[in-house]
Amino acid sequence: MATADFNLGTTCPSTARKYLSLRIAVLATTVALAGCSSQPETADIQKDLAEAYACPILELSEVKKVDGAANGKSYDVTFTHTMSIKGGAEAAAKLFAEWSHLAGQQLPAKMALEQAQATGNVAAITQAEQQLNAMDARLVQIMPCETLEAVTRLQVMRAKADEAVKAGQNAAPVSIKVRGTGRMGKAESGWHFTGMPAFNTVEIVTAPATYPRFAVPAAPAATTNPVPMEVSGRSGMASSAEAIAPTGPSFDCAKASTSVEKMICSSPELAAADARTVAAYKAALSASSNPEGIKQHQAQWRRAVRDVCTTPECVTTAYQQRLAELK
Repeated sequence: MATADFNLGTTCPSTARKYLSLRIAVLATTVALAGCSSQPETADIQKDLAEAYACPILELSEVKKVDGAANGKSYDVTFTHTMSIKGGAEAAAKLFAEWSHLAGQQLPAKMALEQAQATGNVAAITQAEQQLNAMDARLVQIMPCETLEAVTRLQVMRAKADEAVKAGQNAAPVSIKVRGTGRMGKAESGWHFTGMPAFNTVEIVTAPATYPRFAVPAAPAATTNPVPMEVSGRSGMASSAEAIAPTGPSFDCAKASTSVEKMICSSPELAAADARTVAAYKAALSASSNPEGIKQHQAQWRRAVRDVCTTPECVTTAYQQRLAELK
């Protein structure tokens, strides 16, 4: 906004004071109006995304508001952003390689624990629990992210890394470009998302890198003389109902509409994996004090991880990851 310049040296003092007061008032009004935004801008979106991706190994960049429209007192926005792994390709390759290694070892260790609990083998129970605790502690060290958005984006990148390893490619995902849509409302602190935005992967950027290999630990040694004990109100072998694995899938294949659903229905292994994962999801849902959070995480995983797969190997990895998380 333009403001007039007055020659105070040629104006009487009272007039000069009046013009000076007027100019200060105009400038104050301009500043106030500049700070009163009628719609969210890129800076507002970036502020909320920075909290959503708060994690020491991640970096948020290229946040941009693409479009928006008023919706009553709220505002619907479309935006893009990029999430990157700090440290570049080598750091990303090490992260995803060790993460996949740990996830691959968790399921056998959990099965060993369940078997030891069913037979009352105290030594085997202790050993399996120690092994699982060590895995969990290491996973927290290498992947300290806790927010749903950060973990989901990393899972998508990890699935890409697993595909690269299986294909013998020396390329690691270093960043993921995302397009999002969400609704924002205005509070005293500014514009904020009123709920979880919907995210869609635009591109996963890779860079040359060598994936390190991790040795597979030896299986827990069986104790020849297990000590009988009661676990969770049971003793002896697991019941026949528990021993029977679900065959799945959890949905009606006659109504399968997406390529991933059709892929699952055409593979007995994937169908069984789907059934096991859904069973674990329902168990976690019933035991959780935050069922809505579990539901949101499951929907986000299905949309952003499983349903972006194009190969059976990718779907298998997605189910393995989710099953390990739910258990």
